[in-house]
Amino acid sequence: MTRYHSLFILGLIALCALAPVASAQAPFSIKVQTAQATTILADGATLAMQADSLSAPVAATVTISYTGTNPTFLVNAVDLTGATDFSMSGAPDLSQGALTYPARTQTLVLGVRYAPRSSVKAVGKISIAYGIVTPAGTLSLNLTGVAPEFTFSYIAQGGNPIQVAPGDTMTMALTAIAATSNTVVVVTNKGSGPGVINGVSGSGSAFSLVGLPLPQTIVDAGKELRFTVAFTPAQLDPSAGTLQIALFDKTVAFNLVGEGSGPEWAYETIQESTISAILSGQPISLPDAVIGEKSAITVRVTNVGNADGRITAINVSGAGFTLTDQPFVPLTLQAGMSATVTVTFTPTQAGRVSGRLRIGPDSFEISGNGLGSVLQYAYAIGSASITVQNNGQVAFTPVAVGRTSNVRFTVNNTGTAPTTIGSIGIVQTGTVFALTQLAELPVTIQPGSSFSFQLGFTPITMGAATATLKLDNTQTFTLSGTGNPPAALPDYRFEGPSGPQEPLAQPAVGFSLAQAYPLALNGTLTLNFYSEVAASDPAVQFATGGRTTTFIIPANSTRAVFPNNATQIRVQTGSVAGAITLTPTFQTSEGKIDLTPLNPPSFSIAVPQLAPRLLGVSITGKTASGFTLLVTGMATGRSVTQIEVQFTPTANETVATSKVTLPVESSFLAWYSTAASQAYGSLFTASIPFTMQGDVNKVTNVIDTLQSLSVTISNRQGTTAAQSVNLK
Repeated sequence: MTRYHSLFILGLIALCALAPVASAQAPFSIKVQTAQATTILADGATLAMQADSLSAPVAATVTISYTGTNPTFLVNAVDLTGATDFSMSGAPDLSQGALTYPARTQTLVLGVRYAPRSSVKAVGKISIAYGIVTPAGTLSLNLTGVAPEFTFSYIAQGGNPIQVAPGDTMTMALTAIAATSNTVVVVTNKGSGPGVINGVSGSGSAFSLVGLPLPQTIVDAGKELRFTVAFTPAQLDPSAGTLQIALFDKTVAFNLVGEGSGPEWAYETIQESTISAILSGQPISLPDAVIGEKSAITVRVTNVGNADGRITAINVSGAGFTLTDQPFVPLTLQAGMSATVTVTFTPTQAGRVSGRLRIGPDSFEISGNGLGSVLQYAYAIGSASITVQNNGQVAFTPVAVGRTSNVRFTVNNTGTAPTTIGSIGIVQTGTVFALTQLAELPVTIQPGSSFSFQLGFTPITMGAATATLKLDNTQTFTLSGTGNPPAALPDYRFEGPSGPQEPLAQPAVGFSLAQAYPLALNGTLTLNFYSEVAASDPAVQFATGGRTTTFIIPANSTRAVFPNNATQIRVQTGSVAGAITLTPTFQTSEGKIDLTPLNPPSFSIAVPQLAPRLLGVSITGKTASGFTLLVTGMATGRSVTQIEVQFTPTANETVATSKVTLPVESSFLAWYSTAASQAYGSLFTASIPFTMQGDVNKVTNVIDTLQSLSVTISNRQGTTAAQSVNLK
């Protein structure tokens, strides 16, 4: 006790010493630390504390530091006054008297907590009595506390505001089915501080939220937040949902309830004495009917709602379905009233048929089964089966010209009755498509059975080809195929003479393929003559005339066949030296596809340049003293250099000149260079006149002295044998 007393006395002494110069501002600094920030406050300032909710206290740390010059200071009292929402911790124990603090080395740290008991603004004060010998005073810090508090209300469309508490029910305005009514929800902050709305959500298929606030929206004190609950009923029965509003520390929930108003439709089917209830969208099955006959069912609609209902349309769709005894529309049915409509099914083909019945806003899938045969069609290429519809396409695998692509066509009866096919045919231009393996018609196909036949495609031209397959003239299918290029032509070889050939001859030539070709071929064999002496010879041609001739090679054979079914053709060699070449061209008999090789091999016949040949010697223009010698011959080289005539006198007569040699090269060159000679090749006729003079012995005329003469002709290749002529 003595120790504390002496300190107190010292404090008083210091206080008295300083009293004359005391200042109104306490020599302390106040630092406030909150979760959000650190703030420096002056003596007498206010610390404002803001709670996020009534259940969310806030706290601050107050650090007080001495800023004066004395080495120590005394704390005499620390008091908290005002609202009980505030509490303080860390105050020193002053039960034994004032405490002495070393200046600038120690601080007084207090904890301040604001736990709102209500949303009314709270006010408090912290007072610290201190002494520094002299002067002495009181350091103060004012406290304020604010907190939000939310209340809830709603305004149904056309109604007044209604206050609700969490867990209560918000009742929507009575709303027509498929229409929408809006209910405004009001969230009011009646507290003293701002509050946070973290989010709004809801549930229930008939409810939707419109104009929602952003997450963490702040509502100031005294302000309100509004959004809308839209109610769109789909039925007359009450609809339920929930609304959740997330606050800072909790989520409050409300029940949503709404009821629709309007008509409601109930449906029944009536068949003979059986009445069955059905729902909208439920399928309706009509009795089976034979093709061409009828079945029917009656549908009754009743308004089981709480308001008049209007049906604007009643119709049916689907092959074979019609309506009979239907009421006129638009039709208004009061609550509890009914109307009926009859659906009739008249099938035109076998099998199940679907349609749709519409009555006002509702529709039903309807179906009926037609009794009869149902044919399905397919074709197979190898192991692959392809379904095809009437008027569809049957596509063959592309194949080379002359080859055949086959498909197997199948007719399946998946119906309930047998059917008969009486005719099957192909309509086409040409014969590229064919029916094969076709059973005798008519054929009956039982239910669950099938009938098959084969179709073949054998193209004769390249490119696409089409035809039409008809079954009983009621079902048609397009046949389509593509012809690819045919196989290349095999090698061929000629058969004919070898070595040099005589002029004016007719050697025979033929040719054949190295192997049989699957397609029938047409061809042309062309003769060309290449003269060695720069002169053509029109006599060089085929024996049948002309320098071209046709031939055929039947399918799957090798030998060329010429006109008159000949397997060889004769070639006239003419009278001029040169080479005769024979070159064939080929094309398919059908389609006229050219198969000629790029450089087709040819056959050649050579006629060499030979010694002249005498074809005839004759006398003409014979007189008593002279005659003209006619010499006919040819020279393949179109060259004659000399004609020699040897005379033989009559017995007992003599002639002065027994041999005459005539140099004729220039004359023949002149002849062979004329255009007129071209028509004769190397053939020529030389006319040589002779006149005789002299005495006779036992004859009357000088001409009678000659018995005969012989002629030879020569060129650089040789001399002909002598040929004689008698002058008697």
